[in-house]
Amino acid sequence: MSRKALQIIFIVLMVMFTTACTSSSKQQQAALETNGQSSQQKPAFDKVDVYVDKRDPFESMNRVLWDFNWNVLDKYLLRPIAVGYTKLPDPAQMGVRNFITNLEEPGYAINSLLQGKVADSGAGVGRFVVNSTIGILGLFDVAKHLGLEQKKESFGETMAVAGVGNGPFFMIPAYGPTTVRDGTGDFVDGLVFPLSLLSLPQSILKTGIKAVYTRADLIQQESLINQSTDSYIFIKEAYFQGQAYKVYNGNPPIPEPTFDDSFLDEID
Repeated sequence: MSRKALQIIFIVLMVMFTTACTSSSKQQQAALETNGQSSQQKPAFDKVDVYVDKRDPFESMNRVLWDFNWNVLDKYLLRPIAVGYTKLPDPAQMGVRNFITNLEEPGYAINSLLQGKVADSGAGVGRFVVNSTIGILGLFDVAKHLGLEQKKESFGETMAVAGVGNGPFFMIPAYGPTTVRDGTGDFVDGLVFPLSLLSLPQSILKTGIKAVYTRADLIQQESLINQSTDSYIFIKEAYFQGQAYKVYNGNPPIPEPTFDDSFLDEID
């Protein structure tokens, strides 16, 4: 089966997945409305308002998938491999990272250009040419020593700059947290040369290697997850904060505090 056919199947499955989740959400909402109607005669102090995160309409499902990712896949597969990766000599670890990110460099350059960052786009092209040749297929970051700094820009960030909203938050098995916008952006980035030349097994291997060294970077911080009151909420908020940090180039806007005075009406 060709790579393009598999990509089409992936999109179809995502649409079916989202449709099924939407149907389930509507059923839950109808049930809540029914329960609310049946309890209208109860005193006001018996009513309990349940906070619903509008960014995360499928939270109940996402929590199940998070538990699977963290307590099964990470515990028994990803973390042990990541720990083994950290035992490699530093030059070997850096070579692996350099090779993978060099494959993504043309995508960074294109997204920089689409965001109006012409200088960063030119630097990205220069980095790919220099590191793919002198740097031996990207194993060595020679371009950095020539003053060409890496600027990572994804298509998800490009869409954000263009004003495209996040869409629902999803926790994907073996993939982790994402949104419709960022998931679509990752898919589009995978169509850029030279990633477009990779076969399906090669793409899976590339994604797996990136997941391993990304997980290795988090070993020192995993205690924050384990000690958090709600690990799912911790990960979700960390994801959105990291997303904002990247979209706003390290200077995200500070949301203004809001005061909900609706309870005053009930007192009156």
